[in-house]
Amino acid sequence: MSDERSQKLQEFTTELAGFAKTAEHSLKLIESDPHGNKGEFTHFSEMMFTIRGTAQQLGLDPIAEMAGFGEEIAVKGPSVEKGSQIKKCVAALWDALTTVKFLLENSSAETAEEQDILKNRLQATLRSLGGARETVSADEIEKLLRGET
Repeated sequence: MSDERSQKLQEFTTELAGFAKTAEHSLKLIESDPHGNKGEFTHFSEMMFTIRGTAQQLGLDPIAEMAGFGEEIAVKGPSVEKGSQIKKCVAALWDALTTVKFLLENSSAETAEEQDILKNRLQATLRSLGGARETVSADEIEKLLRGET
């Protein structure tokens, strides 16, 4: 790994520690009052969005993917009404957050099997909440900007 990439990874890991602390606080608030603190889901999704974007810029695709799942599940959180579904959301978000932290701290560890298991669980949770938001590809955005349909 190049020195510059290693330095950026270290900076990202340090930055993530702050995000993780804030995200953990958000999840604890939701757990303490699931219906009263639903706004914390939005806060959590914003943190996952930031982590995902930074991970993509650094070429850390597994981290970006896990943060993306966390973001999508958190986006669904405010619309969930059943207490059992809120608990399922929060549990999935804890999984996503701890996995992102682990992957950053152990970037050289072989964790593909564990990641696949978690990925399947997060996908199932997301499907049970209505699925991910519709996405637009870079090509589609470019066509829209050029006025093509």
